[in-house]
Amino acid sequence: MTFTARVRAVAWCLLAAIAPLRSLADPEVGDGGVDAFYRWTSSIPDGPPRVVRREALAADKSLAQASVSERILYTSRGGPRGERGIIVSGTVYLPRGKAPATGWPVIAWAHGTVGFPDICAPSFDGWSERDTAYLDNWLAQGYAVVASDYEGLGTEGPHPYMMSRSEATGVLDAVRAARRSYPLAADVVLVGQSQGAHAAANAGLMQRELAPELKIRGIVLTGWPGSMDMRPVRMDGFDPWAILYLRFLPTYAWLDPSFRPGSVLTPAGQAVYEGFRTTCGSSGMQAFLQQKPVTNTLFARDPSPLEMRAHPYRAYPPLAFTVPVFLGIGLKDEQTSPRASFDSARRACDLGSALEVRFYPGLMHGPTVLRSQQDSIPWVRSVFEGTPGPGNCKAATFPTD
Repeated sequence: MTFTARVRAVAWCLLAAIAPLRSLADPEVGDGGVDAFYRWTSSIPDGPPRVVRREALAADKSLAQASVSERILYTSRGGPRGERGIIVSGTVYLPRGKAPATGWPVIAWAHGTVGFPDICAPSFDGWSERDTAYLDNWLAQGYAVVASDYEGLGTEGPHPYMMSRSEATGVLDAVRAARRSYPLAADVVLVGQSQGAHAAANAGLMQRELAPELKIRGIVLTGWPGSMDMRPVRMDGFDPWAILYLRFLPTYAWLDPSFRPGSVLTPAGQAVYEGFRTTCGSSGMQAFLQQKPVTNTLFARDPSPLEMRAHPYRAYPPLAFTVPVFLGIGLKDEQTSPRASFDSARRACDLGSALEVRFYPGLMHGPTVLRSQQDSIPWVRSVFEGTPGPGNCKAATFPTD
């Protein structure tokens, strides 16, 4: 082992030892504001993921097509390398009717960006009108829906935004835990939008390591970010990428418990960050884009080195999917690059993945979700039946090529 490798190994051991000491809720990274359901004060059980708390959702948080709508707490593994036991929140919805003898087939839903405060956890805040319709459509097909809130959303600790292993573990462990408490089959299709597409893709790529007992039948992605390369932020002018650096500050605290978001912010930056820390959805982002602040008025020092450390945990494993993938690309997507999504699909195709690529001209990031479901519903039915097509990625070309 080289000297550098030894230093890194010692550092990670220290991190694993220090991280559990940070056991109190930390408002600076978004903790707080949720009800007592999310507070877990007992020891975390060892062993495979399990549901440790469940209760019916209020009527306004339930889904119309579900016979059961419940929120859950379940055990999982957290931290940059899955080095510690954690509690994660999520939701479980069962369709109407009698469950098959083998249990309901599962849609593992990975949600898009909602914000990093605990109050943004979908099990607490509820689903958007679009997501409500989308999930009801899956339930109407006879699939159960299991949805993780992700590590640090709802429950204690920073939300590690767009961290590959954390997202994948949260999505897969939600299903693993739910199967011990609900009549669910091992047959699963991973479905994700935007941040959730990043999560679902990683869950599919890491499933054999993290959840080998699950039978992943396919993956549905919309708003897929594709490559997760982050360029250095421009400090001497307005740079829209600064939004991501602001949203990633709790992630940097997750990587290094000694890091404080305020340590890199000016008073003006602290005020903008406070907006992200206390709200959900896109209102903070829209205000930021309208105001167009110069980056060095927000950050007291360049945050780019923080991202350099985070990037290896944000990147995908090699894009060699072992199950069929459906990819819906809205060609007017204003939040994730359609070209980057397609280029990532081509890389996966070159590695032997079977992708079905569908383009949706004129559709932006959000509307693509429901429109693509007209195509993804029959595609999902085919993968559950074991009759998917070979995919079209080898012949697909980007419309402007």
